[in-house]
Amino acid sequence: MRLILVRHGRTQANARARFPLSSAVPLDATGREQVTRTGQQIAATDFRPEIIHSSDAERAVQTAALLRDVIAPGLPIVPRTDLRELDWGELRGRSTSTGPAGEAAYARWQRDPMGRLPGGEGLADVAARVARVLRLITGDGRPAIVVSHAVTLTVLTAQANGWDLAETWRSHRAHLSTGQFRLLDLPAPHGAVRPLPH
Repeated sequence: MRLILVRHGRTQANARARFPLSSAVPLDATGREQVTRTGQQIAATDFRPEIIHSSDAERAVQTAALLRDVIAPGLPIVPRTDLRELDWGELRGRSTSTGPAGEAAYARWQRDPMGRLPGGEGLADVAARVARVLRLITGDGRPAIVVSHAVTLTVLTAQANGWDLAETWRSHRAHLSTGQFRLLDLPAPHGAVRPLPH
């Protein structure tokens, strides 16, 4: 089975290096341009998606709709709450920096990301959500586009490949910038372990 993972386009929160205040954060002009370019790149490949699974956050749903309009206007979009971004808890609206001027709670969490942020989630929580949605997507079997967020797509990539999640997080090897996409083949049974790429 083949998937294309797409991170939503840029928002003003991304541009200001802030954690989003809520799921109702729209794309900005740059984000819409990023997604349109990504849609054109995907449309130029031999990949023919039959469905788009999307986080139900506004920025993700907008991204999915733009992709659909470029790739195949009749493509169904299925919003899924399990594809939402990590709940940033008390960090909502604050700086994403871990430097001296950044948030101490975020810096502490980076050292133990499996644990929960104050008032929010940790990678273990996202992993439980992603496992559910990955079973649904693979069970469906159709070639699909998955539109989600930086942390959620990192977790999904690690799970799909059988990689150690904490190591994947620290290496940043599965990270996607706003509007970027990655092709993901799932030839092995779910849960089969494959080494991290070098």
